[in-house]
Amino acid sequence: MLSKSERLLIFRFLFSKKSDGYVSIFAWFSIIGISLGVAAIIIVMSVMNGFRIDLTNRIIGLNSHLNIYSFDKEIANKQADELILNIDSTFFYQYFKSIETKGLVIKNNESKGVMIKGYDDYDKDHYLVNAMREGSLIKNPINEILIGDSLANEMNLSIGDKVKIAIPKTDKTILGNIPRFKTLEVVGIFDLGLYEYDSNLIFLSASLVRKLLLYDEGIYNKIEFFTSFPNDVDLFKNHLEVEISKLLLNFYAISWKDQNQTLINALKVEKNVMFIILSLIILVASLNIISGLIIFVKEKNKDIGILKTFGMTNKSIIKIFFTIGISIGLIGSLIGLIIGILFTINIKSIQKFLEHLLGTKLFSEEVYYLSSLPSKISFNEVVYVLCVAIIISIISTIFPALSSARIDPIKSLRSE
Repeated sequence: MLSKSERLLIFRFLFSKKSDGYVSIFAWFSIIGISLGVAAIIIVMSVMNGFRIDLTNRIIGLNSHLNIYSFDKEIANKQADELILNIDSTFFYQYFKSIETKGLVIKNNESKGVMIKGYDDYDKDHYLVNAMREGSLIKNPINEILIGDSLANEMNLSIGDKVKIAIPKTDKTILGNIPRFKTLEVVGIFDLGLYEYDSNLIFLSASLVRKLLLYDEGIYNKIEFFTSFPNDVDLFKNHLEVEISKLLLNFYAISWKDQNQTLINALKVEKNVMFIILSLIILVASLNIISGLIIFVKEKNKDIGILKTFGMTNKSIIKIFFTIGISIGLIGSLIGLIIGILFTINIKSIQKFLEHLLGTKLFSEEVYYLSSLPSKISFNEVVYVLCVAIIISIISTIFPALSSARIDPIKSLRSE
């Protein structure tokens, strides 16, 4: 515990307004540096948390949570029904049997590679129902197509336009093998909210895709499951693998986590790297504490000498300067915490203000997938950042505090 005299000296040194109050100048610079470092880390990590959560939610909302494929490339309707009947229904709330393949969308001389997905029914329970921006879902399975709004903009397509699709399956002719083509009418334009999907996905009827791929009736190549607990999808995956093994089916399961593992890991690595880089701001500020306290101790040699002659112990001297350093780190960390949280909470309003001021969008949806900066403050991360900042401040204070106790009062007074 600090005595009354020690607290008085700390306050005088920290907030001195006299011309010799060097410590107040260096203290404020150190506080500003630590505040900026802590605030920057909280803001960046919160934005990255928000980006990861928002992107994950979009992926979960737009994709099936767990998919079944066959090593034989084809899944018979009878096999699919047999598996579904043996699965614990509490694991999922919806499933679709689908067929998908890669292909090209062609209009005039322009073409784009896409993923073609086909379903038997686009009823009220289908995830596309709430994503339709224009037109309607497929009613005529023979010659209708659904496209994303980004693809429609890229290829200048609208409702009622005719497009050709081509798939890798070829027809043998006297001229050699040529891709299979089909002319279709655009009857609906969807907006799934993610540029990658809206520009690269098209939807047809399963019967049409099956016909183009020369598959027999009742053949699929994918079973899609949706679960109420997508973050715990691994439990469902383990259950499915057990049932597949029991039924001796040549199937395998892939969850949304498996499909997006590279992206999820990349976001985690990027977040950790950003934390390390931004921590350098706090480190630089802590070096300011070291250099500032060393200079201050040197300038206060006479004062320290006088205090020692009046009976103040080395322990008290160390406590005074140690507390000064910790106080600077603590004040800077708390100010940075407040700034960081306030900035994060109001980040969308700040973004809108900057866009209005600059007259341009800061984040293009085509590049960043998101039109606004999402943010999510993690209590554990905030505490972690505060602890790191305070620990760095404590370590930075040790050497100057110890050096203050080594001052010889006789030499310090004589030198003055």
